[in-house]
Amino acid sequence: MVLQIEGVSKRYGRGEGRLALQDFSLQLDRGQLMGIYGPSGAGKSTLLRIAAGLISPDEGRVLYNGEALDEMPASERKRLRRREVSCVWSAQPLQERLGVLDHVALALLVDGRDHRRAARAAGEALAACEVDHCAGMELRDISDGERQRVQIARAIVTEPRLLLADGPASSLSLPEQEAVMALLASLARDAKVAVLIADSDADALIGAEPILCLSGGRLIDAEPGQRGRVYRFPARARQAVADG
Repeated sequence: MVLQIEGVSKRYGRGEGRLALQDFSLQLDRGQLMGIYGPSGAGKSTLLRIAAGLISPDEGRVLYNGEALDEMPASERKRLRRREVSCVWSAQPLQERLGVLDHVALALLVDGRDHRRAARAAGEALAACEVDHCAGMELRDISDGERQRVQIARAIVTEPRLLLADGPASSLSLPEQEAVMALLASLARDAKVAVLIADSDADALIGAEPILCLSGGRLIDAEPGQRGRVYRFPARARQAVADG
């Protein structure tokens, strides 16, 4: 199991504070694409930050390949985020004048790879995301859909085992949403990456399985005996089944 989250709770602020997650659990394995949706403030971003080891839960634990993150030295958690756990954030700031190829290669250069190998790997990642035609362009000159694919290319250039994405398709048009989700599904299926996506729009998660619903920091709509596994499907998916 790549990622296990067991009974995690998190509050912000002093005293009782604001409850972001409450007794939250899930399991994510290689080759799986899991989606989580819920309104703003439901706890989605907190969940991803905890899964990435960027913040610690108040209760519960997070295991990566069976090893508890909070028991790892800080240097080991940092190494994991450089090489094995990648994130795509919805509001990730970009250096608009930076070249696309350099932007993708930067993750490898920071890890000490030489420039030529990093550039070659970046080109391969862009090709895998079908945006290699953007390699010679600057970030400011590409479309929103291309930008999201470039961000995913940067996330996979390190060949991670776990990919965490916060709203990777929510700001895109329907065709672009479907293209991004198809790309993430192929990464899970072909590269055996464990992928966890969070979004406020359930329809932006079509292709994920299962799709979980998060509200007030808790998973909801679970079937009896299936806590944390089977949840409501988005409206578009239900309509597609009805039409079929």
